[in-house]
Amino acid sequence: MNDTTPGAAPAGANPQDQQQGNKESPLVVHVQYLKDLSFESPNAPTILTNMGQSPNLDIQLNVGARPLQDRIYEVVLNLKVTAKQKTEEDERTAFVVELEYAGVVTVGQAVPDERVEQVLLIDCASMLFPFARRAVADTTREGGFPPVLINPVDFVQLYRQRKAREAAAKEQSGNGAAEGNGDDTQA
Repeated sequence: MNDTTPGAAPAGANPQDQQQGNKESPLVVHVQYLKDLSFESPNAPTILTNMGQSPNLDIQLNVGARPLQDRIYEVVLNLKVTAKQKTEEDERTAFVVELEYAGVVTVGQAVPDERVEQVLLIDCASMLFPFARRAVADTTREGGFPPVLINPVDFVQLYRQRKAREAAAKEQSGNGAAEGNGDDTQA
């Protein structure tokens, strides 16, 4: 059985060779990998024996991309999952998972330069996410807790929110400079 993904490069393929051979492909994933993984359970084993209810989860997700060569990029999903367990006295950290899951991709010439950022932060992130999700689930399960199954993420909405924050920050810095009052107070 041969599992292949359309547009995926063979394992160990050289990104430069793939870039030359796949000019028509809008996106080629060369490699995916765990860049960094950390699991902490600071209150084990006590927390494991006193798990009366599901812990409260705080999940933070960020997507970044950086150029490696012409049209070759590293896309990184940063996930941080913190689980807190309420006790009779206080709230204690059950576990913290920090994960950087990355991929090296080539964005084909068919993708206009003004769309490259969207392709990286939406399309590539969507392709990497299921693997990052599984890594978090496996890690929490191996840590003695039920697996954390992160809900699917709308990377289009995440991208829009990011652009809105960038525009607001740019507008705010532009207004402060235009007014020249130096007052950074917010209402």
